[in-house]
Amino acid sequence: MDGYDALFQPIELPNGVRLSNRLAIAPMTTWSGNVNGTVSDQEIAYYARRAALASLFISACIAVSPTGVAFDRQFIAFDDAVLPRLKKMAEAMKSAGAKAILQIHHGGSEAKKEYVLFQQTLSASPVPSYSNPDEIPEAMTEEQIETVIKEYGLAVKQAIRAGFDGVEIHGANHYLIQQFVSAHFNQRTDAWGGNLEKRLRFPFAVLNEVVETAKKYANDSFIIGYRFSPEEINRDYGYNLQDTFQLVDGLIKRGVHYLHVSQNDITAVPNERDQSNSTIVHKVSEHVGGRVPLIAVGGIHLPNQAVAGLHDGADLIALGREAIIDPDWTEKVKKGQIDQISVALDLNQKQTLVIPDRLWSVITNRIGWFPLKKA
Repeated sequence: MDGYDALFQPIELPNGVRLSNRLAIAPMTTWSGNVNGTVSDQEIAYYARRAALASLFISACIAVSPTGVAFDRQFIAFDDAVLPRLKKMAEAMKSAGAKAILQIHHGGSEAKKEYVLFQQTLSASPVPSYSNPDEIPEAMTEEQIETVIKEYGLAVKQAIRAGFDGVEIHGANHYLIQQFVSAHFNQRTDAWGGNLEKRLRFPFAVLNEVVETAKKYANDSFIIGYRFSPEEINRDYGYNLQDTFQLVDGLIKRGVHYLHVSQNDITAVPNERDQSNSTIVHKVSEHVGGRVPLIAVGGIHLPNQAVAGLHDGADLIALGREAIIDPDWTEKVKKGQIDQISVALDLNQKQTLVIPDRLWSVITNRIGWFPLKKA
């Protein structure tokens, strides 16, 4: 483990919860739920197989509302019938000592018409979807906004009842919360849109609802995280890193326990780069200033890359695709078996890796998403 000791140092969250190492598992969509929105047997096995990878295990995102389902076979929080299988999922995630975090999510204009209530997507404004410009959502009414905020609270209650150790609010990747933050997607003229302060009202209202629900139904050990995209992906519109700093400050002020930067590449630099050429992670870390732990993710396959991310300012490093490729990654690092780490998905090892059929199909058919090792 020489040189990798930094990955195995404990860290304490602001609520006093102690994590045994600096590794997290990033939320990864599985497309593998049952048709009634419950967690499938294959998903439970998938989570159990990866339970020893990290001290913080973040689930695939669960839909908080029938208006926000964004994926084929996404599991849902808005029906009590899903609770028994959510409990099994939490047990699987916690089976090797990790803290199990349920990521709570609303697709907004990225939801799919065929999966949502009345086949009508909703967002801050009737601006075309990021991924499908032919789809135009309805602008949410004030009452619909308040309803969705309450639905986030109900999802937190479900997480607590199911035995999860916390939740992560999904405020990234062009889904509903980011749509409210973005000046491109949020063109409202009421109290929920306009200047940045008004556009931030929605994420702060969601966090307040989550915090109040946790206070009511859980104890202080319940973890609340928030995942965000640090910049609008299209640099011609939306928000920049300075805007994100205002979001970050408001989240910390309102009681978030960790922040999670969503990126494809942990070494990415801001669109508006300066002479320092510092990475986004470094700049966000500097601004956070140790007030809460910062999780970074993006293209980590080997432990030296993870250690470099810690040196750059992250407090925890999340494994995404690598957690799917090699569920024994952490054990190999501990034993010094770095040369045995798989950095490409072995197409002959589906059963050993315990990857759900539908996730396997998506991975192997989406060219360029995963590095693939062929026979």
